[in-house]
Amino acid sequence: FRDVRSFARAEIVKIDRSEPDENNPYNVDVSVHLEILDGEQKVQAHVVTFGGDDNMPKDMFYRAGDVVFIGISAAGGAEGVDYIHIYDVDNSAGIIFFAVLLLAAILLVGRIRGIMSILAFVATIFLIFYLLIPMTLQGHSPLPVAVAICIVAVIVTIPIILGFRKKTLAAIAGASSGIFIATLLALTAGWIMRLTGIVTNEMMTVFYASVTDIDLRGLALSSIIIAALGAIMDVCISIASATEEIFKVDPEISFGRAFKSVITVSSDMLGATLNTLLFAYVGTSLPLVLLIALKMEPGIPITMVLNYNPVLSELVKSAVGCIGMFLSMPATAIICIRLHSGGGRSAHHSATEVKV
Repeated sequence: FRDVRSFARAEIVKIDRSEPDENNPYNVDVSVHLEILDGEQKVQAHVVTFGGDDNMPKDMFYRAGDVVFIGISAAGGAEGVDYIHIYDVDNSAGIIFFAVLLLAAILLVGRIRGIMSILAFVATIFLIFYLLIPMTLQGHSPLPVAVAICIVAVIVTIPIILGFRKKTLAAIAGASSGIFIATLLALTAGWIMRLTGIVTNEMMTVFYASVTDIDLRGLALSSIIIAALGAIMDVCISIASATEEIFKVDPEISFGRAFKSVITVSSDMLGATLNTLLFAYVGTSLPLVLLIALKMEPGIPITMVLNYNPVLSELVKSAVGCIGMFLSMPATAIICIRLHSGGGRSAHHSATEVKV
């Protein structure tokens, strides 16, 4: 049968818990009294009873007064009785609050250019959800689409941040080279290591329920490229701006001196950027770090844990992002120096004058 389910919001009026069984003190029956707030059954009351675990973490419990999202399904239910599925707590107010706070901070510091950067970011997210995901669900390989989206994001975002200057062209070219390098590395890693990404039970359910063949490996590689995009653009913009400042101070500087100065600046920047990137990966992967700790049982070699596919995927994601970022630095520097020195002719003339 087909489960036709409608969705609505409901307020938890009260929660009743049964007394624990003496034979199994942790299993309890929980009755959640709901009042539906919208949808076809607005204002109706329902009681949802399910077996729970009284030893669960406290933040896993719903509380009276919470507004939650529910799914209402009549398929398979008894006569006149709907199945009610309780999902997450409605945090729309919190999302709106922090979104407004973020926009206010960006407007205060970045002004109009900051707002334009947010619009470029929203456009990239739009492309991911309305181009990458639908094409993946239709059976297309997601990797070429992800690379194209990253290139579009670079072309749109960097001019908004830097304006239309020589350094803008250099940053775009450098970031694009970093993306292509990251793509080649991701393809190589996926082929050698047989990466399948973090495959959860929910993902496998979607995979088997879908009428199309979803490319899970391509999806995992696409996530690596998209994750590397922010760091690559960050360093390319910084390198291009530093190069422009060097030529403002000394317009006749030689190629070698300019490149050495830019690399010195980039090496100082490298440590902080590397820490930022790695901590971002670790911070978003704390549950995975906990999983690694749980798998470190006596007798299990560390190599076995590192080869666990979700762990391996995160390690490759970090490595590919860092390598793409590192190699995009000299590429951006060379392109930007060539643009400011007229292809090297004035730089060579300057070097000759210095020797005389």
